[in-house]
Amino acid sequence: MSLLLDTQVILWMEREDSRLSQKALESIFTESNLLISKVSIWEMAIKAKTGKLDLGQPVEKFVQNFMSAYKTKILDISLPHIYQTQLLPLHHRDPFDRLLIAQAATEQIPIVSSDGIFDQYEIKRIW
Repeated sequence: MSLLLDTQVILWMEREDSRLSQKALESIFTESNLLISKVSIWEMAIKAKTGKLDLGQPVEKFVQNFMSAYKTKILDISLPHIYQTQLLPLHHRDPFDRLLIAQAATEQIPIVSSDGIFDQYEIKRIW
């Protein structure tokens, strides 16, 4: 089984943040196919540029180090993912999260996220 990691989970994993739930950690460390969406990388790049996120290194280096440490793969953004965002109800207006939700729905994979609003969509959230 594959797992899609929400952007916040990527950041919390890297910082060994105590906000990561036990269930999330167990799922992450027992799953062999962890995915990072390109939308998460885009979100980090924008937030780093606007000063809302300090990674302590360029986003490119952060992603390379994370992928190496956690053996993750990149999930590309495809047209079906983008089209799926139009079909989603407007429970959430954050464009990054909506695309992550659309990817989880389209690919039929669970997403690891603390964001409870994801439960209002027809996807599986692990937390």
